[in-house]
Amino acid sequence: MIFGTLPRPDGQQNENLFVNSPPNSSIIALSAAFAMLGLDQLTKHWALVSFGAVGTTIELAGPIDLTLVLNRSNAFGLIPAYGEFSRWALTALNLAVAVILLRFVLRQSTSRLNAFGLAFISAGALGNALDRLRLGAVVDLFDASKLGFVWVFNVADVSIDLGIALILVASLLPLSGLRKVEHGKD
Repeated sequence: MIFGTLPRPDGQQNENLFVNSPPNSSIIALSAAFAMLGLDQLTKHWALVSFGAVGTTIELAGPIDLTLVLNRSNAFGLIPAYGEFSRWALTALNLAVAVILLRFVLRQSTSRLNAFGLAFISAGALGNALDRLRLGAVVDLFDASKLGFVWVFNVADVSIDLGIALILVASLLPLSGLRKVEHGKD
């Protein structure tokens, strides 16, 4: 066993240091977020290489089409694009949010669902920040206009939405617990 034992400073062996240790939920959450960030960047790279030009749409049989869009604003276009100022301000905001949330993920007091939620939000923020750093805009490609959703989005956006949903579920779980009710006592 390669990782089964490690020497301690006193010469003794720490038996089964890695084998019997349960995985830390923060490490698992960070690994899932890293996988989501990788998937985000891979899909964006594929879109940039595969689509002929911005605005190109590949129609699919289901409710989602693929349309290459370079978004210079933020989610839903809420902030008007002011050129390079918008690019760098949104990049700084994305990076700051990611760093702050990742610190919470690493705290031992964070619940497992919250850790995953915060990690997914961080992955989404980092994915969009990387686009702004590299390209000056965020690459969007999932087009759900067949469903009446007018915005085009990406895996990073899905990651942020998934993270928010997990945090909401985590906040509601304590409320759904069974409450002990004693009858007959005044």
